[in-house]
Amino acid sequence: MSLSVSGHISANLRRVFEKEHDALLRLAGRKLGNSEEAKDIVQEAFVRVATVRDQSIADPPAFLRTIVINLVRDHQRRRRTGDAELDLHAGQDPVEWVREHSPSVEHVIYQRQRLQAFEQAVKSLPARSREVFILRKLHGNTHDQIAARTGLSKAAIEKHLYRAMMACRDLMKDYD
Repeated sequence: MSLSVSGHISANLRRVFEKEHDALLRLAGRKLGNSEEAKDIVQEAFVRVATVRDQSIADPPAFLRTIVINLVRDHQRRRRTGDAELDLHAGQDPVEWVREHSPSVEHVIYQRQRLQAFEQAVKSLPARSREVFILRKLHGNTHDQIAARTGLSKAAIEKHLYRAMMACRDLMKDYD
């Protein structure tokens, strides 16, 4: 049986999953010893297979079982790592552990002041430079997306970004 999935859940995949669902649950349940975790693993396996793009799968049931086994292993590894971390702190007073791993009051105040200075630096930018800076640095837009949105050329976008970065750097120099 061949299965081709192209970005959406094919009818063939849905049939295979429905047919194999109980067997996958038993497999995951045996390995994990927890039926709720097994359900999560099987659902994750289905999501993974459903997102496979343009790949022909020769044996979908075997492919599903392999994914389930790999997800179970990942889950067990994460569980063991988490347990090991808990064991490291088993003899330690929880209040002491939190105190050791929490930032100091001074650090929190400094970071808040630094954030306020950054906000002021961004607010002080000329409107167009501020818009370009926010679209690029805070929203992660590409230069092409910014150009489409603002009507600016790529060279103008670079100029506004450079000006914004220099202005922010100058206004933030006391905090770095």
